[in-house]
Amino acid sequence: MTDLIQEYIRLACEHGECILNGDSRKGNKIHKGLMKSIDQIKKGNSETREAFYQLLNHNNDSVKIWTSVALLGTLEREAVLTLETIAQNKKDIFSLTASTTLDCWNKGMLTNVLDWRES
Repeated sequence: MTDLIQEYIRLACEHGECILNGDSRKGNKIHKGLMKSIDQIKKGNSETREAFYQLLNHNNDSVKIWTSVALLGTLEREAVLTLETIAQNKKDIFSLTASTTLDCWNKGMLTNVLDWRES
């Protein structure tokens, strides 16, 4: 696994902890790093991108949500399935986030999610 993917996982997990703990200040700082990390992965080589796609099956819900949102335009079926699975858990804020994301996607409200294969 590349350093870039490992850093992304670390940031996504840390962001999830901020969400669960209500630390929005720290979470907002991490958000910037996550967005930069996703952009670098998107521009990375095919090996890095493939490793990113596999994160739809990661054991951490925050990692799966971030990855799903980034890949809705690229691997829609897989990303939607991942979000649906998290939404069905109904165990914490991540299930609500997944459900809301799916609702917004289905209503066409997530217009900035691009297909990575076309960039």
